[in-house]
Amino acid sequence: MDKVLIVDSDKNNLDRIEKGFKELHHFELLTAQSGKSAVSILKKTKITVLITDINLADIDGVQLLAYMTRNHPSTPCVVMLEPGKPRPWFTDRTGHEDVLYYLEKPFEFGALASIIFVGLNLKDEGLTIKGMTLKNFLPLIVLSRKTCQMEVISGSQKKGYLYFDTGVILDAHYNNKTGDQAAKDMAQWESVSISFAKLPKDKKKQKIHTKLLEIAGAIWKEKANPKPPPKKPAAKQPAKVAPPPPAPAGNQSKLQTALSRHVNIIKTIKGYSGLAILSPDGNILAYDAAGSSLDFKGFAKEFNNLFAQCSTTVRQKGMDQCTGLTIHTKKAVIIIMTSDVYKEGNFRFIGIMDPEANGFFMQSQLLRVIPQILAPA
Repeated sequence: MDKVLIVDSDKNNLDRIEKGFKELHHFELLTAQSGKSAVSILKKTKITVLITDINLADIDGVQLLAYMTRNHPSTPCVVMLEPGKPRPWFTDRTGHEDVLYYLEKPFEFGALASIIFVGLNLKDEGLTIKGMTLKNFLPLIVLSRKTCQMEVISGSQKKGYLYFDTGVILDAHYNNKTGDQAAKDMAQWESVSISFAKLPKDKKKQKIHTKLLEIAGAIWKEKANPKPPPKKPAAKQPAKVAPPPPAPAGNQSKLQTALSRHVNIIKTIKGYSGLAILSPDGNILAYDAAGSSLDFKGFAKEFNNLFAQCSTTVRQKGMDQCTGLTIHTKKAVIIIMTSDVYKEGNFRFIGIMDPEANGFFMQSQLLRVIPQILAPA
């Protein structure tokens, strides 16, 4: 089973996270309240995802993340930012394909769970093999206001140094390059291994005047300010309140609610298009679609009948019960799985993915999620 390590000096926050994950048995959760305790666990245990706060009791979170670049470079890491701290947003970022992710406190439990499953998925698909990029790491220097010399190694050919005073970049050099150009070039390095030392006395003069975040190709993404309450209408013109939409029938409503609560785990899978729950006769009881173009109604009954025919055939051939069916086309991967009739009732699940998506990962996640979706409220 995958192991996830969460490091935070705030015991109350750790307790809250542990309580939230008790009902989510997709991985084993480990916790540590200090950087040294975290390193001790990392030396003994294979960790799939690391989540850490910046402010730890002994070594800070930035040093812990630098340790990860040297010893566990392909492990996805999540940085928990204290309330009021802005989050860096990278202007050329196209998705969750970075080893390092930033999350602001306080956060919803579902948001953390989704990020963890993104990390698990990326690791399973081998998308973290390149390790951390320096540009993603640099905002941590500003957030922690570090004063230090940073040694950066990329691959076997590149090695350089950056110098900081309370989070402000002073100078950089590698090979024969120095200053702004050296810093901008190094910011593009991948598979970086990072270590820190004291700032040398002869490096305290500022030679770079470009802001560090600009070198990293990022901006600060502030939390959105709450919208002001709407103005009260005049006494003679009372506000009109739209009637609530009618609620779906009982079982369908419960299934839709349960699916909506757990589908974020499935939606982290790269190439996800949609998921539907069907009755034995092929009627849609609940669904989620990543885009408006996916029309489950147009094919749900046909695929349900195909599954029924498959089930009949394998029974006739002495191959026992059919529990799933996977169909590959040039445009999609269709995965059909059934629930345990005796434990959970007779339901069919249809997942749709892009043709290049990881169908096995979808199956494994469905095996875990279906019992939770169908669990009694």
